[in-house]
Amino acid sequence: MTDWTSVGATFGDEAQLTAMRSETKRILDGARSGQWAVDEETGSHLRRAITQMQERLAGIAPKIVQLQRKPPFGDDQYAQTAARHFQMAMDSDDQSLVRVVEALRENLTDIVDAIDEAVARYDASDEAATQYLGKFKD
Repeated sequence: MTDWTSVGATFGDEAQLTAMRSETKRILDGARSGQWAVDEETGSHLRRAITQMQERLAGIAPKIVQLQRKPPFGDDQYAQTAARHFQMAMDSDDQSLVRVVEALRENLTDIVDAIDEAVARYDASDEAATQYLGKFKD
């Protein structure tokens, strides 16, 4: 059984996700503009950590889909009202668990893109330095 309280605590609230999104965008922009680079080994360690997080999210994805549906509480008016309320609580705004998980998934994808870009920048700068220093070899 999934402990939704710990899931929510892990992913944070709207303010934390907004801060994470801003930081992810800054990291991605920095990698694209060449402000930072990492070697392949470091990049592979970072990718592995992100991949593990993505796999954990994929593991709970079926439960997230269930949260987007109105639960079968019953057919009477009270049960239907409670079911609609539960459904809205899970997927109605940026603080809803479903939206938080979706935002986290997008952030992780952008972080992988930033790592890939940073590795490419490192490889390009390493190659340029090797070519430049090769002139002094002879």
